[in-house]
Amino acid sequence: MSLLRYFIFIIILVDSNIAYCQNNAISRIPNNVFSPFKKTSYIFNETSLESVYFSSLVPKKTILEELEKFYNNLGSYEKEKKIFNSIINTKGVSLSLKLSVKKKKKRTFLYVAQKESLSEEASIKNLQDSFKKILMRRFLNDYIKELELNIKKTDKKQNRLIRNNPNNLLMNSGLFYKLYQNKESKKVSLKAALESLYEELENTKLNYNSIK
Repeated sequence: MSLLRYFIFIIILVDSNIAYCQNNAISRIPNNVFSPFKKTSYIFNETSLESVYFSSLVPKKTILEELEKFYNNLGSYEKEKKIFNSIINTKGVSLSLKLSVKKKKKRTFLYVAQKESLSEEASIKNLQDSFKKILMRRFLNDYIKELELNIKKTDKKQNRLIRNNPNNLLMNSGLFYKLYQNKESKKVSLKAALESLYEELENTKLNYNSIK
């Protein structure tokens, strides 16, 4: 194998692994959490504009927090009545944007449009895709926190069972025999639960790190 073909093979292998990790991360997030991107005419403060949008089950408050950080890092971000204005430069092109976050039937919708016409649709979709990945990481990060909390609670419960379980039981006594079996079975169940939680935590952290 020539050196050039070897490098091409390595690049393809790396790209395949990245794609696999990202798909695996997405598969750990329920399908109904994020919708695909769509186009629609949306009214921004009485002005109808063609926009690119998606919806999510992520709380509106969280989306607003992340949205402000995201667009402030890219350029300007200001509120105007119920919408937001942003001016950013991407790939040598200046984009004047209007954004709106709307809550409908337990879902939060994010609309992004240009101030005049949707002439840079690909750039708008890239912005939405980048922001969606931020929300995916936030979703997984919140899940990681819940897993860590459950591990802490389960570990505490297991330790309490171990402390309370008598060391020298009269195994020929029916009462103590049943008590021993009951508590030992609970300890085994808790141990299995802890192992499952740790495994889920590790996999979720890997998925979180795979989102680029």
